[in-house]
Amino acid sequence: MSLHCMSPSSDLLWRSGRLLNEYHLESRQLAPPVVVNVREDRSTAADPNARDLLSEDEIRYFRQNGNNATLFVHGFSVPYGTFARNVEIRDWHHDILRDQTKPVRLAYGETCATTYRDQKLLDGQYRRWHERHPDLYADIDLKRLNGGGAHSWFLHMEDNLNRATGQFDRSDYQKYTRMIHLAWSGDVFDLDYMAAETNANQAGFALAGLIDQLVGEGIAVNVIAHSLGNRVLLVAMNLLGQMPGRRECIAHAFMWQPAVPDTALSNDPGGDTSVLRNWNFIHAHRAARKIVVLYSDQDNILGPYRDDGSLHQNRSADQGIEAASGLVGGIYRVATQAGVPVTQMMFAPWCVPAHYLHNLTVDNLPKIEQALHEQIAQDTNGLFTDHLVPKRHEYLLPALGPLLYLRRITREIADDAMKTFRALAHVDYEIKLPRPAMGYGGPEMDKDLFVRDMRDKGKLIPVNQSRWLFDHSGMKVPSELLLEKVYKDRIMTLLLDSTGFGVY
Repeated sequence: MSLHCMSPSSDLLWRSGRLLNEYHLESRQLAPPVVVNVREDRSTAADPNARDLLSEDEIRYFRQNGNNATLFVHGFSVPYGTFARNVEIRDWHHDILRDQTKPVRLAYGETCATTYRDQKLLDGQYRRWHERHPDLYADIDLKRLNGGGAHSWFLHMEDNLNRATGQFDRSDYQKYTRMIHLAWSGDVFDLDYMAAETNANQAGFALAGLIDQLVGEGIAVNVIAHSLGNRVLLVAMNLLGQMPGRRECIAHAFMWQPAVPDTALSNDPGGDTSVLRNWNFIHAHRAARKIVVLYSDQDNILGPYRDDGSLHQNRSADQGIEAASGLVGGIYRVATQAGVPVTQMMFAPWCVPAHYLHNLTVDNLPKIEQALHEQIAQDTNGLFTDHLVPKRHEYLLPALGPLLYLRRITREIADDAMKTFRALAHVDYEIKLPRPAMGYGGPEMDKDLFVRDMRDKGKLIPVNQSRWLFDHSGMKVPSELLLEKVYKDRIMTLLLDSTGFGVY
């Protein structure tokens, strides 16, 4: 009997079962990836993943696969991208008359590759072919086996988390667990930073609804967010923290290199020193049982260089953007201070306009006021009802600030906000120096008794990764040390001791 085993580059995986008289095989269909596309440019007609909630089949999968789900939210400067295609051997034959075999090469197939692959995996699958045909890989791009954009992040993070269980070695996919991946409009090289923050606010509404759906189905929820994706997470947590029945509905919130102020978890609105009062998420702590902040002062997207050795390391590792960022104090620091387009900040940081925020407020004031009045006219009792997750705003309001993630906006709040906006529009206010990024030095605790108390009680777990993570996106393709020290020790240990990770 000829047994054809499917490789990880295919979704159908075969496992030998009991050898009966008929030599039956036990087959298992690997669940398709779960992507929720809430991008501003999504097309429901062209992309089946352009939706806000999971399907009944997906809910059934997570319920049956351990009754838990882990969500991942990517960071900024990440386009939507696509999965790559599976590879297969095509168009080969042996010419009997000439006793010659046509050169064998791998080619792209029709189906998407939805699990991680690299040359080592292909070598294991096609080793004998490669020995006989050295040009086997000539027609495929080995550097793009895992797709591009957000889809590449999805495959890497899913593979890393499964490997972190210690029970998955990329050969036996019997317990392989799918995650839920949220794609949002965080490509800040096409948008200025404030617009990216606004998109994060909008995506936070969608994430809150998605978490609410899972919790309503009785499924335990964990969330991992990277970079500016942590603003998406904090907006969602801030909303959920104000909803009846949703206190600590997230088992673990992992904030990895969060591109948010170090005061973001404070419950003190008076401590928010930003002009628009949108740095502190005062209700976010209520939504999670444990909040793990993973930070590193070697991340020069979020902060300056600690020493010349770090600069040399980034340059030698071909981290050109991170090297330039560290020299100007970090993209995050400059962008949050001025709100300028990232491309201008990167290549001409000395041209940062001092009153960009002021001009933005002036330009958007009529739009903001009209939107608020229309919403108030539709609902005199408040913009949102207490029992529903608020829907995303139809208006793109970059200067709306904290109103974007309050669950309930009363007429008094709206009137007070408009007074602030009008004042900003007519006064040259002083640009506030930005708070340091939480992903660079961890959460601020020296002057915040509430945050320090959360740490002392074990609700907040700060993790300094400076000895293991040396660049902003180092967790995507982790070193063995980072996989061991962070993925296994700091993430998977918590999951396996509580909700589990799939059936692990």
